[in-house]
Amino acid sequence: MHIHIENASSLMPVFIVRPDQYEKALARHPDVAGRIRTTWGKDGDIYAREARTADAMITYRFPHQSLAQDAPNLKLLQILGAGVDYLLPLDWVPPGVTVLTNSGAHVPKASQSALMALLMLNARLPELNWSQRNREWNRIFTSTLEGRTLLIVGVGAIGAGAAKYAKEFGMTVLGIRRSAQPQPHVDEMHGPDALHALLPRADFVLANTALTPETHFMFGSKEFGLMRKGAGFVNMSRGGLVDPAALDEALRGGQLSGAVIDVTYPEPPPKDWPYWETPNLLITPHVLSDDIENYVPRTLDLFFNNIRSHFEGKPLTNRVDLDRAY
Repeated sequence: MHIHIENASSLMPVFIVRPDQYEKALARHPDVAGRIRTTWGKDGDIYAREARTADAMITYRFPHQSLAQDAPNLKLLQILGAGVDYLLPLDWVPPGVTVLTNSGAHVPKASQSALMALLMLNARLPELNWSQRNREWNRIFTSTLEGRTLLIVGVGAIGAGAAKYAKEFGMTVLGIRRSAQPQPHVDEMHGPDALHALLPRADFVLANTALTPETHFMFGSKEFGLMRKGAGFVNMSRGGLVDPAALDEALRGGQLSGAVIDVTYPEPPPKDWPYWETPNLLITPHVLSDDIENYVPRTLDLFFNNIRSHFEGKPLTNRVDLDRAY
């Protein structure tokens, strides 16, 4: 099997596959290593030549619209990310090509970051930070997370990891997932239609669902208005899930006591983005889920496990459902 790795120098290092990482992954999967050959490209330097014979590709940024013509033998396309919203619509995916994400690679770091955000919101750190910026000695005393209620909207791998930490801190966890299937660390699991009924019950809401045309701006004025007054909000998934004007309004009006967002709409936001100065809002630049040391190694393990399953005719994990667009 010919595997082509297509890197892009414009990406941050966490999204670039290094040869040393790849060699270590091959050593962890020797049965797969003996049945593949690998080519390395960067910024399209040898893409046209190697894509013609590639059976599988590992990449993040590539000329997807011409993939059918560029890579006629391609069977597996491993995306270096958990979401494919930046590639929508998926009408460019050639017949016979399975698109794979690295869902699960983020879990340890993202779960800890979700816990960090909950602790920050519970301690009212966004508001305390805003008071510091305004040179105000604003003493706010709070309690612990124990007994609080968390609503996780999108209980996938990361959501499940966040739920585990929340339960360890004594929280009640409500969850929403498309299948509504139970999860061990979620006290109540519901389908997407239950969002509005669950929002008033939560002290904190964690948005962790995929961005699709159906979930665009799923959190707007109505949703924030349904939340408990003084609740906290976290978005570590995709900026397009949240109407930034509605979030700004909810924070300025005191409906929410604070919010932590690792993603924005648009992303990155321009210098004149009006929500840089939203009170009680902490913004991090899409860094809370990606582990600089382990992101690519975990992705490669997922990929090589799928290569093994492909050789053995077994089902693959992390397949993108082209109809659901994630």
